Amino acid sequence: MAQTINTAVTRTDAPRKVTGTATYAADVIPSGMLHGALATSSIAVGTLTGIDTKRAEAEPGVIAVFTHENLPDFKTVKGFYAGGPGSASFWPMEGNEIKYAGQPIAYVVAETAAAARRGSQLIDATYEVSEANAHMDAEDSFVIGASGDSKGMVTTKGDVSKGLAEAAQTIDVEYTTPFQHHNPMEMFSATAEWNGDKLTVWMPSQSVRTLRGGIAAAYGLPETSVRVICPFVGGAFGSKAGITPYAMLTIAASKAVAAPVRLIVTRPQMFTVATFRPESIQKFRLGADATGKLTAFEHIEISQTSQFDVVTNPGTHITRAMYASPNIHTEQRVARSDTNTGGFMRAPNEMQTFFGLEQAMDELALKVGVDPVEMRRVNDTKRHPVEDVPFSSRSLMECYDAVSDSFGWDQRSPEVGSMTDGDWLVGFGCATATYPTNILASNARVRMQGSGSAYIELAAHDVGTGSYTIFAQIAAARLGLPVEACDVVMGEADLPVAPLSGGSTTAASAGSAVHDACLRIGRAVAMEVTAQSEGPLAGVDPKLITLDNGVLRGPDGKSQPLLEALASTAAGEQEAVGEFRHPALTDKLIRATFAGGYGTAGPVTPEFAMFAFGAEMVEVHVNRWTHEIRVPRLHGAFAAGTILNRKTAHSQLMGGMVWGIGSALHEVTEVDKPRARYLNTNIAEYLVPVNADVREVRVEMLDEKDDYVNPLGVKGIGELGIVGTAAAIANAVHHATGKRLRKLPIRMSDLV
Repeated sequence: MAQTINTAVTRTDAPRKVTGTATYAADVIPSGMLHGALATSSIAVGTLTGIDTKRAEAEPGVIAVFTHENLPDFKTVKGFYAGGPGSASFWPMEGNEIKYAGQPIAYVVAETAAAARRGSQLIDATYEVSEANAHMDAEDSFVIGASGDSKGMVTTKGDVSKGLAEAAQTIDVEYTTPFQHHNPMEMFSATAEWNGDKLTVWMPSQSVRTLRGGIAAAYGLPETSVRVICPFVGGAFGSKAGITPYAMLTIAASKAVAAPVRLIVTRPQMFTVATFRPESIQKFRLGADATGKLTAFEHIEISQTSQFDVVTNPGTHITRAMYASPNIHTEQRVARSDTNTGGFMRAPNEMQTFFGLEQAMDELALKVGVDPVEMRRVNDTKRHPVEDVPFSSRSLMECYDAVSDSFGWDQRSPEVGSMTDGDWLVGFGCATATYPTNILASNARVRMQGSGSAYIELAAHDVGTGSYTIFAQIAAARLGLPVEACDVVMGEADLPVAPLSGGSTTAASAGSAVHDACLRIGRAVAMEVTAQSEGPLAGVDPKLITLDNGVLRGPDGKSQPLLEALASTAAGEQEAVGEFRHPALTDKLIRATFAGGYGTAGPVTPEFAMFAFGAEMVEVHVNRWTHEIRVPRLHGAFAAGTILNRKTAHSQLMGGMVWGIGSALHEVTEVDKPRARYLNTNIAEYLVPVNADVREVRVEMLDEKDDYVNPLGVKGIGELGIVGTAAAIANAVHHATGKRLRKLPIRMSDLV
């Protein structure tokens, strides 16, 4: 049987996607389905003093209009970040408070989507307007948990002031990152159908278990009465992680009109009815001796939150793990703004924090007079700088060596502005990438048949990353079957528990459960064939038999292909439920995952620190007359444990790097400051890289072995590629022009 792990396998779902037969949530049309549409607030903060629905109700085809005055009641779903499943603690249409621009104020149900949309535009609302500010006030920032538990939000080791005083060179710098919004190709949607007290919901989701648990709690139903289905997700990047108001409003409307209702959220509304990447400020004070070795490291991050939630995706716990220093201080702060609550967005805080960290390392390297790569090398460490535990594996400098060779870093002239190509100033830049290896519990059910096929079931999700393929690969490798003989079923909450698809955890956690289920099948078959009167393994102690690439192997060279052994058993098939329970997972964390939450352990355990690493190098050209910025070359080398599928992994890493180009040069949500509203709420003006912006992108994946993280040795790669790109580009722009740009995005006007 050919090896299927760490090979380039074409996606098993590719034919369905390219032929249009893959079923997404909004493709399902229950019999008698009606259509929903949202009306949203035109102000950011204030009070809804009146809402007139008469014109909307008179619109042909409109069935019902719901507002806070007549919305069917359900229990408020508490905030996701407080342990519940909701995307925020504030729920619109429970009263007349307006807390952010674009907040839902009415829900229209009609016979057609067009009628529902027209009805939503005929809602007449009056407001009492209050002052609003969409941008955070950094001066009013506070440490999370200042009135309670702030563990991990402030960390101090040694004496940073002393380390700065002893340094040969120091820097004290500040970097800022803007609002950014997910814009997945698949729009947000929800379809709900009630059948008595039974409810079915079709919705693109990164956690069908979270949806089921939260919806059941909101209606006081047993979870078995709620079915959530999501076979494919057309992009999410964090935006489809929790329960959103538009989903609950659709469910409530469906119950009220006693018919299935489908809502497809408009592109502008997608900017306010879910989450986004909050703006941030990264403050660094670093000191180094004459060789570049750090003597002091301080990072204070201020990130944005809403007026009603205290939410952040902390980044300082990642930055303080990167480089050795005897004196370290980190602080995680938040500041409020009049917006909806932010949330996960690909590499939720690593992208922002590393835009600061990796520029700060370059700025200090320039002052000390050492090469930027050498700066990273002299500060590399095999132990966590604060927690003082070894890394389970850390191949950072191996990544730098590999990408330096690929990129030709030795051709870099160190003097700023010294490299040119005609009218173009040329700059080389580098940056570290990392992502924490998070661990969650997972189950998976595998059924193998003697006819030569396998059936894999788990409540995981394919958010476009190729999960269907890698689970089939894992089962094929363990059971000794062709990949195409392994059928994977996901995206239903009734299937065996799998964690939220986020944080680069799916392959590692859910994949390990598939792996375990296959081993259990091997043990069960071994028990049967060793009890037979004849056969290659007859009479062998089953405890001495192992499953190795589809072959049952016993002592003294005895062996039998698993498929052959299975065919000889009475039933001719075997089923097992596999589990992944890392020793670092407590019972409390496991219960949280089974309840639909995010019961994660890591990246630091009492034994090891677990991270994936990478190094990125970029060549930037800046026109000396027009200041146009081009990125002709972007190379990256990454070490993330076992690579399950070299083809899909390559695409994930490349996609992250391309998104990094966008984060550096294009991507920002513009704000109308007086009205605290987002302006470019569409794909035409929300700029992302196009073909002309992306030239040579080269990805190299290093072989790395890590037996601690999970049985497969997988660390996760979905978010790793984006982390260092923006900083590498900023460093290259400085090398080309001498201008240090500490604010994203980097624009032509910044170089004038």
